[in-house]
Amino acid sequence: MSKIDYAALLAQSTDLICVLGAEGQVLEANPACMMALGRDKDALVGAPFVDLLHADEAVACREALVSVEACSFLARLRAGSAVRLSWRLTPWVDGCRLCVSPPVIESSQATSVLLTQLARHVPGVIYQYRIRADGSSHFPYVSERFEELFGLPSSVVKEDASPVFARAHPDDLPQIMDSIERAFDSEAPWHCQYRYYLPDGRMRWHEGNATLTYQVDGSRLCYGYISDITERHVLERALEEERQRLSNILKGTHAGSWEWNVQTGELLINERWAEIVGYSLAELEPISAATWERLVHPDDLARAFECLNAHFHGKQEFYSLEFRMRHREGQWVWVLAHGKVFRWTSDRRPLMMAGIHQEIGDRKNAEAALRRLATTDSLTGLWNRRHFMQHLEQAFVRYKRYGQSAAVILLDIDHFKKVNDVHGHAAGDSVIQHTAYVLTDWCRNLDIPARIGGEEFALLLTDTGEDGGYALAERIRHALEALEVPFDDIALRMTASFGVSAMSKEDASHEQCMRRADRALYAAKHGGRNQVKVDKERASGTEDA
Repeated sequence: MSKIDYAALLAQSTDLICVLGAEGQVLEANPACMMALGRDKDALVGAPFVDLLHADEAVACREALVSVEACSFLARLRAGSAVRLSWRLTPWVDGCRLCVSPPVIESSQATSVLLTQLARHVPGVIYQYRIRADGSSHFPYVSERFEELFGLPSSVVKEDASPVFARAHPDDLPQIMDSIERAFDSEAPWHCQYRYYLPDGRMRWHEGNATLTYQVDGSRLCYGYISDITERHVLERALEEERQRLSNILKGTHAGSWEWNVQTGELLINERWAEIVGYSLAELEPISAATWERLVHPDDLARAFECLNAHFHGKQEFYSLEFRMRHREGQWVWVLAHGKVFRWTSDRRPLMMAGIHQEIGDRKNAEAALRRLATTDSLTGLWNRRHFMQHLEQAFVRYKRYGQSAAVILLDIDHFKKVNDVHGHAAGDSVIQHTAYVLTDWCRNLDIPARIGGEEFALLLTDTGEDGGYALAERIRHALEALEVPFDDIALRMTASFGVSAMSKEDASHEQCMRRADRALYAAKHGGRNQVKVDKERASGTEDA
């Protein structure tokens, strides 16, 4: 290539191109590179390439420069722009290296396409938020559920973000704006929870997360995700209220008291202490610290000693811990222990310590009930969609890591709307409940049955491939077809359509398996209903248009 051709190539390319010498210094840079870096030719030529990168990338860059093979790495510019660019480093002539990065606009377009694809499969809003150099802001991109979460059409905020901030709770707006600025200042991810008013006056809790970048034109970009956490917030508040209520109840009950000579191991306890674990004082004698150690759950004993030592060394003002103790009848009893050293030896070793034991089984059960409330469907008692998707993701990890097979069955009750229209919603609820009974009867303990929509259900089958999933779906289909649901003085009949998919080594995520099952279900619905289909057009059953 002639010198003229070479110069023309550099000048006309939209890619960012640097020619590096054998020592890693910049020998030449094209106009696109100089514009992106915010430096003229005099400032670039002769400068070490490492100086153009974020300090965290320096080691990787030096290793790349001495490599004899082509390699790639991500570097964030330290001067002029904070945009992360993908540099491709390639050996060139006379020991030089050619360093090339796509233009920033291409990276942004690719990110936008990726966000759009991901947005179709998440419950919240994926967005791009831009703060212009003049301080104004807008949302260049929001996913399809934006209007559902914010009550505004996406077109309203494409050029001006102020309508969104105008509906934020007045007490939370300063926190939102301050948190964004702090995140940019600290170069940390943004996270914020805030209240938001919909146009109909309802108040919702939102949670936002984002990663932040600086752009060449002086603007700042946030790529993030916002979800509605109102349900979670209500549950957390209910849990906190329940904890407070139980705390007040426990204050009015008898507590087990104890006094411990830390140096000798002598332990004095009252009758209630013994009663909590199902004994009388006489039955526990002789009583010492070894008595307590013998009764504490082995998995909790190490934590208890860690907590005691933290108190002994002044790291905690009080000894406070929840642990399990073995009841006389064999079950484990949850106990909340509080205590404090009240006397020390002359050389500051703990001598005498006193405290109480409170039985907290009711509180633990209440917390478990709240956890169940957050993960189960109230009408059927099956797992809800959130819990199902969490287990599906875990099954995908096991499949990728250990090769443990798993299959998904999706089923949708046929003509369910007609049941509601003709017989009422109570009849529809009864049909849904009886469908859940059938699923539970056919599931193993290790399977995950869930109600994931109005009349839509899902099954996650562990250690099961496509054939096994298909066979089980057929059995369930026949069971539902034969089912009579009693309602008032009639017996309701029903059928369902099924889609089956097994995890594949080509899957990049658990969602791909779910999408295949959904496509198969769609095919079953449109192929006549009351049948099972897999992704390979395998079907059976009867036609029931």
